[in-house]
Amino acid sequence: MTSEQAAAPDPHDRLGAAVRALSDVVVRSGAGLDDLAAAAAAIEGVTGQLARARPSSRVHDSPYHPMSLVGGTAHPVAPQLHTTPTEDGVAGTVALGPAYEGGPGLAHGGVLSLLFDHAMGQALFTAGYSAMTVSLEVRYRAPTPLETPLAVSARLDRVDGRKLFVAGQIAVGGRVTAEAQGVFVQLTEANVAQIFPPNRVPDGPPPAPLNS
Repeated sequence: MTSEQAAAPDPHDRLGAAVRALSDVVVRSGAGLDDLAAAAAAIEGVTGQLARARPSSRVHDSPYHPMSLVGGTAHPVAPQLHTTPTEDGVAGTVALGPAYEGGPGLAHGGVLSLLFDHAMGQALFTAGYSAMTVSLEVRYRAPTPLETPLAVSARLDRVDGRKLFVAGQIAVGGRVTAEAQGVFVQLTEANVAQIFPPNRVPDGPPPAPLNS
């Protein structure tokens, strides 16, 4: 198949990628005031155009949803962490752009916490659990650079009733820069019914744990 014959990107994904690229440019732009004003006017016009359409409510029925805040291909601020299953959890690589800067040239600690929470949720989901975060403790061991591949991993450590204990780490070139411990609680069918809007509950009850 030639590039001309390749399927066009999904418009939702394309728009999300365009807005993410815009965010990275905006935070480092050296454009003059007139150019900034013109850009703002153009963006305001597009925003108004999209706002005229009826809002679409998307139910995030898994951590792999296209509007996921962390890995969603269509989400305008998602840092694009995409993981794959491992023997005991998940692992993936992401490079954070300038929109996620904390200290100069460094990833914001809150963004690293976001990556941990998401990866831990994915680890539980792939293990057959439907759960939500109770607590998350992060230890920052070294500065984490921007625009550098970050190896993110999470694994299920142990289960105590409905409580699920999860560990995660972020490494750069084999050096761990942050690690985390999380506690999640498995959802019941009643929890799911309470959280999701009527008639928009995901198909079937929460999955049974694989080791049940």
